[in-house]
Amino acid sequence: MLSDLVDLVLPATCALCHRPGGALCAGCRADVTACLHPSPRPAVPSPPPPGMPSCWVTGEASGALRAVVTAYKDEDRRDLAPQLGRWLAPALRAAVGQDGSARRALHGRGLLVVPVPGSPRARRRRGDVPLLAVVSEAAGGLGGRAVVATVLASTRVTRDQSGLDARARAANLHGAMTVRERQERAVSGAVCVVVDDLVTTGATLAEAARALHAAGAAQVLGAAIGATRRRVLVPANSPGPAG
Repeated sequence: MLSDLVDLVLPATCALCHRPGGALCAGCRADVTACLHPSPRPAVPSPPPPGMPSCWVTGEASGALRAVVTAYKDEDRRDLAPQLGRWLAPALRAAVGQDGSARRALHGRGLLVVPVPGSPRARRRRGDVPLLAVVSEAAGGLGGRAVVATVLASTRVTRDQSGLDARARAANLHGAMTVRERQERAVSGAVCVVVDDLVTTGATLAEAARALHAAGAAQVLGAAIGATRRRVLVPANSPGPAG
């Protein structure tokens, strides 16, 4: 019984290879590290959806990195939240560091760090919003007045995005998010960094930005753990996409 309890709190098997070695064994951790960029990069979907905010990512959304995100969200490996938060943190810092209004907000009125909302279907299946814990881990390293704000809500049921192309994803998500009525005052005039786990077409971030701007946000930036390879198009030394 004691062994079962220890495994529940501190899983003894790797989330990817399922061999002993902790949440991520040394070999799988190295595989994930190979997916990470030397420094955060801007992610520019091709084609970019209308309203896509300037977005920074830490790595490539493929291979071991994508598998870790999947294990965390869909295989009940919530013990991976601290590690995913550490991988998200550099992208979050880069997004804030490259924007003067975000830096001023962080040390002034306050910066809103906004996780994208899970769909009602996903929340029912998972029982929570996994991204929230990851964002909270990453935002803790920003310093200043960074507030993790769950201000976005879904307005309707959307189709599963996995089989849709860029245009279909944008149409599927358009109008699917809104700022909660009781949070509109906090969003009005605020600088927000909207956060997703992985970026594919950018449709989710674009819809989140649209909803935040509709509620009066002064500026919306983006950050994510990773983006698909063909969509990280800007070299690491680039100043990044315009907000």
